[in-house]
Amino acid sequence: MLGVAPFGSLLAGSAAARFGAPWTIFFGGAACIIAALTFLRRLPVIRRLIRPIYVQKGIIPEVASGIQGASTGNS
Repeated sequence: MLGVAPFGSLLAGSAAARFGAPWTIFFGGAACIIAALTFLRRLPVIRRLIRPIYVQKGIIPEVASGIQGASTGNS
């Protein structure tokens, strides 16, 4: 991820030189919002795919028993 930062800076600088800094910031922010909404829409599928891995590694039962114990008053 860090290795591509210079390319992103180069791209943003080129876009700012061509379209202006305010428009570059606007379109960059719009791209971030679109990406976040796309991720949010796909999150249920990601959770369904990841849950078996968490159960296999024993991550979910620890959390579930801790929540169950807290709700019944047992530690």
